[in-house]
Amino acid sequence: MMNIEKIEALLDNGQFAKARAALNSLKTGAAPGRRSFLKGEALRGLGFFGEALKEYAAVRRAARGDAELELRAFLGEARCNRALGNNKATLFSAGKALMLSKKLDLDRADAGLEWALALRLAGRLAEAAPLLEKALKGYEKAGDPAACAFSLWALGGLYRLQGRYAEGIKAFERSLKLAKKAGDDAAAGYALFGLGGILRVAGFMGRALDCYVRARGQFSRTDDTFAKAYAECGTANVLRQLGRLEEAFSGYVRAHKLYSGLADWADLGFVEWGMGEIRKRNGQFAAALKHYRKAGKLFKGRSEPRGEALTLLSLAALYFLTGKTAQAERRHNAALKFIRSHNMHTHLETFT
Repeated sequence: MMNIEKIEALLDNGQFAKARAALNSLKTGAAPGRRSFLKGEALRGLGFFGEALKEYAAVRRAARGDAELELRAFLGEARCNRALGNNKATLFSAGKALMLSKKLDLDRADAGLEWALALRLAGRLAEAAPLLEKALKGYEKAGDPAACAFSLWALGGLYRLQGRYAEGIKAFERSLKLAKKAGDDAAAGYALFGLGGILRVAGFMGRALDCYVRARGQFSRTDDTFAKAYAECGTANVLRQLGRLEEAFSGYVRAHKLYSGLADWADLGFVEWGMGEIRKRNGQFAAALKHYRKAGKLFKGRSEPRGEALTLLSLAALYFLTGKTAQAERRHNAALKFIRSHNMHTHLETFT
């Protein structure tokens, strides 16, 4: 008979599927709130963020004055909503977690980090940057390589959004080194994702492909479906940039299936956009238009301004290719207005 401590050990070791199965068969040994929390953690580890959110909501209903359990639930919610691109929900959950952490003097560093990541998601980069840098210094002082690796991963993504590619590459490289030092394979894999992504938009395609291939191989042996989908999409992006269009499209098809199974609509938007880019390059303009329209709908309201910007720019180019110059100009102008309103540099990305 599996007890609750063994299930927690499974979660700590990244064996999320086994932990989920054990929790489903568990009859006694855990209060409802704790059991729902562990289910949420298992589901989040598997990439089923929507289902995990339901469990965390159940935790908060069952907490009944257990502020520590409520704090853990809000942190879980913030992480899931961030992964799904739910901007307002992420800010709400992260804000609640930060408030409780200060009140309880518990998990203050983790809650502060989640708040900084929520700000980053909302595009409030100037506010997020000093908080992330402060968190990194705190973890360095504490001698926590795993936490440092995560902070550097977050900073790398922020630097990429700001167009600070050299700093971002260094941050991801340090993140990878520290994740390996900590023996955290998952963190190392996500550092490779970040490094591959920034190398790609900076034009270093060979190195980018190597990062994605390594991460893809690593996560193929895990329960992390979200990471598997991310690896397929990232690899496909590089292959598309290299002109290996058939291989890229096959990768997008695999990513499409995985993201659809997770109900991760924001990331599915990037897959649809990538498919549209390939159709456009192959002269299949009607098919490309369908993909772009699907991408636009998937990005709308999901805190993915870069995705929306890419779609607007691609639509403008497509309309121009098909002789609709006036419509193309209007769409291009709308794209630039949108990009500048979000303080982005998407229109300057040569490799995207």
